[in-house]
Amino acid sequence: MCAARQTELFPAIDPSTLEAPSEKKPKASPPARPASAQQKAKSKQSGTGERRSPKKTDVLSPWMAVGDVATFFAVSKPTIWRWTKNNPEFPKGHELSHGTTRWYRAEIEDYCLKLRSVNS
Repeated sequence: MCAARQTELFPAIDPSTLEAPSEKKPKASPPARPASAQQKAKSKQSGTGERRSPKKTDVLSPWMAVGDVATFFAVSKPTIWRWTKNNPEFPKGHELSHGTTRWYRAEIEDYCLKLRSVNS
């Protein structure tokens, strides 16, 4: 930019006033925005001050991942894989794609009911 064209929008910069990068002060965080009336009304209804996004577990899927099956039986993931390999009565997982195995929730629940009836 030409020195003659400097304006209020583009003032001249004096190199002697520039700070070294290590001497720069951290920027202050912006002030907190007040909550809108709509957010306040929602927080009063829900009892929390934050918005709640729906979780994946709010709606039951017909499919269960290995972690879900392990949680259902209160065992570890390797135990589920061991049961799949060694127990012919345990429901087999369905490989949806390479590295993605899911179990039908109905099959797992039926197996659980079957175990309860045997143990009763």
